[in-house]
Amino acid sequence: MKRICFLVICVLAMPLSGASAQTKAKSRPLTSAEIQSVERAIQDEIYDYDYFRSFYQIGENIGTPEHWISRLHVYINPAYDAADGHGVVIYKLMPYGQVYRLFFLGSKNGVQLDGDPQNKFPITQPSRLTVYMDEDEVCRDERTWTKSFFNIDTAATPAIIEAASKRQKARTGFSYWEHEHEPDNAPK
Repeated sequence: MKRICFLVICVLAMPLSGASAQTKAKSRPLTSAEIQSVERAIQDEIYDYDYFRSFYQIGENIGTPEHWISRLHVYINPAYDAADGHGVVIYKLMPYGQVYRLFFLGSKNGVQLDGDPQNKFPITQPSRLTVYMDEDEVCRDERTWTKSFFNIDTAATPAIIEAASKRQKARTGFSYWEHEHEPDNAPK
């Protein structure tokens, strides 16, 4: 009887270990250049959408008391899902809060961040606020994923904003900042 139970357990466990091996085979590690590209895409979107002012007194200040520059954590899943073509990142995106966000590495346009920030990352989407997730899962991800940082200048110069909006448009085909500053869209 013990042999039969052992055999049944072994047979049932085989698909699970096979699934784990398949998952590992479908993922690959991110390179440091890809991680930097993800960080740059996050920064560019923040400047392009004019969210940078919302980072005042958020994170560590690496500037001065008069000129706050936020240094914020970003947690990046080191295993890029090559089969489905996406990675995952967790970071603070003010004014919304902490987001769990998918990203896509493209050879043509670079990193694409999933979701439109103006939709506020609802629970129904793959990219969502972490407040909608299990706290233990978020904490585990933050402990086990690659921890890095990005900086946001809360008093960004026009040159910083313009450069970020150009990169954002090159990546996504749209720049919120550029759209808002076109002569036809200027406030009257």
